[in-house]
Amino acid sequence: MIGKQTKGASFSGCVCYVLREDKSQLLEAIGVEGTPEQLAEQFELQTLLNDKVKNTVGHTSLNFSPEDGERLRHDDALMLKIAHDYMEKMGIADTQYIVARHTDREHPHCHIVFNRVNNDGKTISDKNDFYRNEKVCKMLTAKYRLHFANGKDNIKEERLRPYDKAKHEIYKALKEELPHARNWNGLKEALSERDIEMKFKASRTTREVQGVKFEYGGISFSGSKVSREFSYMNIDYQLGRNAFEDDFNNRQTAIRQPREETVQTVVQNRSEDSSGSGLGLFSISVSSYNAADAEANQEMAEIQRKKKKAKRKRGMRL
Repeated sequence: MIGKQTKGASFSGCVCYVLREDKSQLLEAIGVEGTPEQLAEQFELQTLLNDKVKNTVGHTSLNFSPEDGERLRHDDALMLKIAHDYMEKMGIADTQYIVARHTDREHPHCHIVFNRVNNDGKTISDKNDFYRNEKVCKMLTAKYRLHFANGKDNIKEERLRPYDKAKHEIYKALKEELPHARNWNGLKEALSERDIEMKFKASRTTREVQGVKFEYGGISFSGSKVSREFSYMNIDYQLGRNAFEDDFNNRQTAIRQPREETVQTVVQNRSEDSSGSGLGLFSISVSSYNAADAEANQEMAEIQRKKKKAKRKRGMRL
């Protein structure tokens, strides 16, 4: 299960999108009722309790793996229970909300729209909500024994909108090119060949690089918006690691090559010494030595045998 979060300042467009007649099914509405237009109006009225909150609209889509389709497609109660668990763990409580199922995709998914101004006029915090969302989704995936989604590597690109398609193209390019790049210039050239422009974001005061942006088809994203692994710091670390590993492998090869050549030379020399006339002379001397040695040993053994026999005879005469 993956949770995708967005925030906004107007309930009208969000509620109308979530409750499209042809592809949606309202599972629950708390604190609001009526048509989509009436729901949006009631949401907006509650925001008047706190005029300090700019983005009053909270919107999360919970997306499940297609492998969970048979289990969730016709079980509204289970999908609603998961949505309730998600909201509780994210701190979304005591406020207006709606939960709607969508049927316009192959994978099961539902939408939660809630008011970030709660019933008492207090703000529902969005602090660290990106990290909390990821943690909660993993927890609920395990709790309900759902399948972990394959993520961005298995997306049906033909169904993506231009904004999402641009982000996915950048993601794919970074995924493929970063492991082979040794420095920022090399990465920039590789991305340029795929029509992706890379720009650095620098501090106005110190001119120190603080981030990186990527642009494709006129749409740009910061590295961390493409994926957390492609933030400036993470890319810089990976490039340094790539360069270190390449240098280390090159040094190892340089050290290993002379040794291999030395061993090969020694083996070759020995092979040459053991071939041709040299081998014949050496073989003859070894063979001759072995034959003479064996003959001398045999004679020595015969002498020792005769001595022992003579001693036994003298002993018998005594």
